[in-house]
Amino acid sequence: MMDTIIREVQIASDHGWRKMDIGIEHGLIVELSESLLGGAKHELVGEGAYCLPGGVDLHVHFNEPGRTHWEGFETGSAAAVAAGVTYLAEMPLNSIPSTVDVAALETKLAAVAHKSFVDFGLWGGVVPGNVDDLIPLAEAGVMGFKAFMSPSGTDDFTNSDAATLRAAMRQIAQTGLRLAFHAEDPAVLRAAEQRLHQRVSAYDWEASRPVAAEISAVQLAIDLAGETGCPIMIVHVSSPEVLAVIATARAQGVDIICETCPHYLLLSTDDAEAIGSDAKCAPPLRSPQTVAGLRAALLDGQIDTLGSDHSPSSPELKQGKAFYDAWGGIAGIQHGWPLVLNHFGLAEPIILQRLLAVGCENPAKIMGLKQKGALRVGMDADFSLIRQQQAPARIEAASLLTRHARSAYVGTATHLLWESTWLRGQCVVKGGVRQSAPAGKFMPGSCSI
Repeated sequence: MMDTIIREVQIASDHGWRKMDIGIEHGLIVELSESLLGGAKHELVGEGAYCLPGGVDLHVHFNEPGRTHWEGFETGSAAAVAAGVTYLAEMPLNSIPSTVDVAALETKLAAVAHKSFVDFGLWGGVVPGNVDDLIPLAEAGVMGFKAFMSPSGTDDFTNSDAATLRAAMRQIAQTGLRLAFHAEDPAVLRAAEQRLHQRVSAYDWEASRPVAAEISAVQLAIDLAGETGCPIMIVHVSSPEVLAVIATARAQGVDIICETCPHYLLLSTDDAEAIGSDAKCAPPLRSPQTVAGLRAALLDGQIDTLGSDHSPSSPELKQGKAFYDAWGGIAGIQHGWPLVLNHFGLAEPIILQRLLAVGCENPAKIMGLKQKGALRVGMDADFSLIRQQQAPARIEAASLLTRHARSAYVGTATHLLWESTWLRGQCVVKGGVRQSAPAGKFMPGSCSI
C-alpha cells in the first residue's frame, strides 16, 4: 500500500494536459498512471486540478541572520511554497554576516535550521579579499557564488573589480560551480546619474541605470569567463539587448546561462511609477516595449531560468520616500511565478513547456538537483495543485505570508487559484494556510573537488 495517491489531476505533456494519478511513497513519485490500481493510506481526488512540478527559484534574499526584520527563512519560504516553489537558493548578501567564508556559512546554517518550508541551497559570495575562502566554501556546500560588479546597496558586501573577479574565477573554475553576476558597470552608472536633471521618479531611476550598463558589465564577465574557464550566470537580465550579447558568447563556446525575473516580464516603468517604491529594483523596470521584447525572448528559448530576486526590506526604507530614494528591491516571491503563468496561460502546450523549463526543470538541472524540477517516477513528490477560475481574484495585502505585507503585485488580478503545494509528498500549504511545520532540507552544492 502506498503512502498517498493523488487521483484525477492534469499533468502537462508535449501534447497538452493528460489526466493522471500520482502514487507517492517515502516522499518520492513511485507511479504515474491514467488509472492507478491499489490503495493508499491517504487519497485525494484532484477533480481535474492542474498539477505542476515544484518551482525552483535560484535567487532569493531572506536576510537571515542579521536583517531578519526585513525578512526571514520562515516567512520567506512560507511565501515561496504558497507560490508552488519547493526549492530555493538564497543569496549571500543582506544577511549579517554575508556568506563569504566558511564561518559565515556555518552561522547562516545554524540560524536558519528548522525554519524553511522548502528545500534550499546557499550561494557563497565573492568580495575583495576572500579569494582564499572560495574553495573552502565550495567544499563546505555552497551551490555557487555571487558577485556584484556595481555597489550592492549595503556596506557589508563590497562590489568586485576586474582584478578581484579574475582571481576569484580562477579558484571557482576548479570547483565546477558557477559564478553569478549582478552585472551593471559602475562607470556607466556614474555617467548616467551625472546626466540626470532630477532624482525623483521611476523614470529618473530607470534613466540612471541604462541597459548600456548591463551590456558593458556582461561583456566584461564574458571576457573573464573565456580567460579563466569559469562557468558564469547573469542574473536578472532586464532587456533583450543583453540577451543578444549572451547569445553571441554562448555561440563562441562560453559556458554562460542567464536569468530574468517575473517583474521584468510583468511590469514596466509606467507600472513602477503608478505602484511606487514597492516596484523599485536594480536593474530597473524598463519600457513597455522592452517588456514585450523580453517576453518574446523567453518564449523563443533565449532565457535559461526564472528567479524571483525576492529582495524585501523593512517598511521604513520604502514608505514615504520618493521612488528614487527608496530601497531598491521587489518583494514578489509569493506571486511572481503564479502571475507569469497567469499571463501566458495554461492552454498552449509549447508555451507551457517553455514556462515549466525556465521555472522548474532548467534551474534544477543547472544546479545538479536530480530529484527536483519535474514530475517523473523516482523524483521528489514536489508539486502544486491549481485551478483556473472564470472570475478573476485580486491579490490582497492580507494574504501575504512574507514578514511585511508589501508587494508590487498587490491589487493585481489573476485567474489562477493556487490550491495546495506539496513537498516530498506532504501538503505544506493549502488555500494559502500552512499545513505543517517547516521541513525543508539544506541541499549542499555539487563541488567537484
